[in-house]
Amino acid sequence: MDEAKDGLSRACGCYVFAMKNGSNLKPWYVGKAERQPFYKECFSPAKRLIFNEVLIERNGTPLLFFLPRVTPKRKLCKPTVWKLADIEFLETMLIGIALEQNADLANIQKTKMLREMCVPGVINSPQAAPTLPVRDLRNALGLSV
Repeated sequence: MDEAKDGLSRACGCYVFAMKNGSNLKPWYVGKAERQPFYKECFSPAKRLIFNEVLIERNGTPLLFFLPRVTPKRKLCKPTVWKLADIEFLETMLIGIALEQNADLANIQKTKMLREMCVPGVINSPQAAPTLPVRDLRNALGLSV
């Protein structure tokens, strides 16, 4: 981690575990390192178990993407005992995005509502031709039409 960015292993933020198979990338887990640094969070026994289950069942190259929290001067933030609203929000948002790409996402927390909610054209759309209002909403939100 620190070869990519000095101090990254000791920083806090969100991360995405994905598998790459050819040009296909699929997310399998989204997490946050808030009260402990990335190196402790990502390689804890519980996370290694999740990652290993995916590795055993899937072909491809494992990837970890780190999205560190930074200060206004672009310095990496260190973990804190406090909950950080921005990290919490980003994790939830990334879980929603990842679920759209992979319904078999390994996350359990924060997924029940996201798996059940339906907003045509945006979240868990039914298999049907989009109506004009749905296409307009997608356009307004900058989603592919």
